[in-house]
Amino acid sequence: MKTKWFVTVALSATFILVRFASAAAEHEHKEGQEKIPATVANIWQEVKEHEEELGKIITDKKLDKVHEVAFEIRNLVNALPDKSMDLPADKLATLKSNAKYVADIAKRLDESGDAGDAVNVQAQADRLAKLLQDIEMLYPAGTLPDAHTEGQAQTSTHHEGM
Repeated sequence: MKTKWFVTVALSATFILVRFASAAAEHEHKEGQEKIPATVANIWQEVKEHEEELGKIITDKKLDKVHEVAFEIRNLVNALPDKSMDLPADKLATLKSNAKYVADIAKRLDESGDAGDAVNVQAQADRLAKLLQDIEMLYPAGTLPDAHTEGQAQTSTHHEGM
């Protein structure tokens, strides 16, 4: 009798633990599980598509979805330095620095979105947009889809104080 009772309790406990674990997994953030494209141009194209998607999410006030797109952008931008070895050393260093700041902004977007803070989500999205423009300027004209003209190229970092 004791064995039957023990087995019943053990199975019940196991079922409860599995149920809690699966419920927790359902509520976890999906952090950028998209495959990274092979070329800088294709990575940048996806960055711009996700940036547009982020704008739509913000406009539609679906702040609980902000993190998904923010982390995709983060992952894509973080892949750029390894694929941009032909950039001059100073621009590559700036790209690496800016990629770290994109990761910080993605984290802030996630936190603000989870908190339902539309004002801060918009502020962070604006910072992200400016930073993405700065990253785009690091590449020679024609390298990225819809990229700048050669005369506009500037190397800058705008993450101090943001």
